[in-house]
Amino acid sequence: MKKIKIAFCVRDMKIGGVESVLIRTMDALLDSNMFEIVVVTYCKLQEQVYIDWFNAHPDVKLITLYPSRWLGTDLSHCFLVRIFQHLCRDVYRWWRRRKYGVRVAGDIDVFIDYYNFSFNAEFKKIRRPKIVWWHSSINSFIAGNYIKYMDNYDMLVALTDGFVDEFKQLYPQYADKIVRIYNPIDMKKISSQSCVATQPRGQYFCCVSRLYADKDIPTLLRAFDVFWNKNNRPNVKLFVIGGGNMRDKYEQLANALSVGRHVVFTGPMANPFGYMRGAMANILSSYSEGFAIVLTEATAVDTLNIASDCRNGPREILFDGAGGLLYTPGNVDELADKMSDVFGNKINVRKMKKMARDGLKRFDADVVTKQIIDLIKSYV
Repeated sequence: MKKIKIAFCVRDMKIGGVESVLIRTMDALLDSNMFEIVVVTYCKLQEQVYIDWFNAHPDVKLITLYPSRWLGTDLSHCFLVRIFQHLCRDVYRWWRRRKYGVRVAGDIDVFIDYYNFSFNAEFKKIRRPKIVWWHSSINSFIAGNYIKYMDNYDMLVALTDGFVDEFKQLYPQYADKIVRIYNPIDMKKISSQSCVATQPRGQYFCCVSRLYADKDIPTLLRAFDVFWNKNNRPNVKLFVIGGGNMRDKYEQLANALSVGRHVVFTGPMANPFGYMRGAMANILSSYSEGFAIVLTEATAVDTLNIASDCRNGPREILFDGAGGLLYTPGNVDELADKMSDVFGNKINVRKMKKMARDGLKRFDADVVTKQIIDLIKSYV
């Protein structure tokens, strides 16, 4: 039987939730033996974990549309240099699109724009089926006026029921062009990986996140400082696991706090599940999320979650707070109190973890993969 040829298009492949879910999804689709996969990126691969994955999967073709590193997705922090880079990048990409476009991917049956309409410009002249995955909140969708791109796509995949419900209320004319598919999670694999991963000693909280502004790491750091001082400066650490263009700024902030020497920035980890498994709680401090895959991963290794009650994802994943602790986004004192409740055994952690763990069935990789396969096949 002829395989269905699909192209996953993603801006870059950095260590983060979107990329880890993409790899997980491609693994599942390859196991089905129904698909031939092409991956199209803006930038060349830099993370070794993804380089290793593509080396281990030579049948998955990798195409880089805009190989100039200076004009990639990480731009200068200097305002004037950044403006100049933006201008150069726009001209460079316009020329590359005009000369090559995504047609270099070959004869594709279904194109998948895997991150928030990133490839809208490249997809404009494509007459094949096009599906877009949305990985952010409904707030981000509205603020960016992304609805203007909907006519260029056949289907929008959202990650939560909450997003779908709000989308249909706001844009009823597109109610038939949106579907909810959860991010898949392989619970057995994550659990096994956590058993062979490094795990720190002692008591600690952890946060696995890209170090970008929307993740609101400053609130996490300040809350940990408040927690530490209110609890007589215990021997408790905070591990911040991940990379990003705000790392230096966040490290400076941590060092300026009284708790600074108890905060450890580890950088990106290919396998952070050992750190998750041993933590008193995993903390998500984002202003907004599309799904918050890290909450399901922490649950899979039997770790309690403390999460900002942001749109969209945490409340749905944690059963309105019955399967984990929720706090108001940006509220330092409230987050510090939640950390104190965990540290002081003031809540029924076992009950919360069981509730969250039972809910993981919704995100089972086999169930989600079948939904993705059915969606792709409906356009072939």
